[in-house]
Amino acid sequence: MCDLSIRAKDNHAERDGTIALTFGETTVEFYVEIKNEVRGNTIPVVQTPNFYRRRDTLLICGYITKPMKDELRHRQINYLELAGNCYIQTEGIYIYINDQQVTETRTAPQGKLWKTAGIKFLFALLNDPELLRQPYRTVADRADIALGNVGALMDEMGREGYLKEGLNKTAFIERREELFGRWAEAYRNILRPKITAGTYRFVDKSLTDHWKELQPKTFLWGGENAGALLTDYLRPEKFTIYAINFRQEVMKELKLLPDPEGPVEILHQFWKDIQEETQVTVPPLLAYADLATSLDSRNRETAERLKKQYLD
Repeated sequence: MCDLSIRAKDNHAERDGTIALTFGETTVEFYVEIKNEVRGNTIPVVQTPNFYRRRDTLLICGYITKPMKDELRHRQINYLELAGNCYIQTEGIYIYINDQQVTETRTAPQGKLWKTAGIKFLFALLNDPELLRQPYRTVADRADIALGNVGALMDEMGREGYLKEGLNKTAFIERREELFGRWAEAYRNILRPKITAGTYRFVDKSLTDHWKELQPKTFLWGGENAGALLTDYLRPEKFTIYAINFRQEVMKELKLLPDPEGPVEILHQFWKDIQEETQVTVPPLLAYADLATSLDSRNRETAERLKKQYLD
């Protein structure tokens, strides 16, 4: 049996209150931070890092995206979602609930623009705005979506204020910075989980330090690797690979072994590659999305460098 007692916000700058959680003879008092939602662009660990280094802390939210729940649990940050999903691990108490459905009233309504086809469509346009001047068939081919989706997605983009019609019916992307952020969030939560093939480790552990010496043939570097190559700023701890061909070919090329806790993640490439053959990274927008929606402050700082250098 679990009992809760709650105290209101006190004068401590880094907490919204306290909760006492009792299991049998064990009682633990948690410092609490309360958020309406936790998504990639509202990550509390970046705002109050010292607060979350303590095990006796608890993040309480109305809604947490599934990838963010996984990330919080990986970093051993206790959380409680309004629907009842939670991860709480401290001395004498361990609770993990992950099967409670989030009701529709707790999730923000999203149109087709923020589902799989729309995310791929926006990625194509943001990488090459000249596509706005091309026939719908060209747009559909580049985005790898059905031709019938393009008109509806264009209309929705206009209704949301991201598309403006100029002279001679020429279209321009509006509010680009806001769109970058929303696209990165949608990619992390909707599309990325669908294209993740698995996690692995290098047979040759020295490659974690000498990965730049590799010459990719069947993949492109994403995430921290792309950030390191494009900004010369980050030292990767996690290795993100977007496979051009089959996963087995990448595993053979890099001598990888499956490992659920491994530092190497392989994802399926979801776009049609139009980069130069010498390019070894994913487009900067995708590297930005991988990094900006991470809990790691180093990654988020690198994302800002990428944005200023390649996207602004």
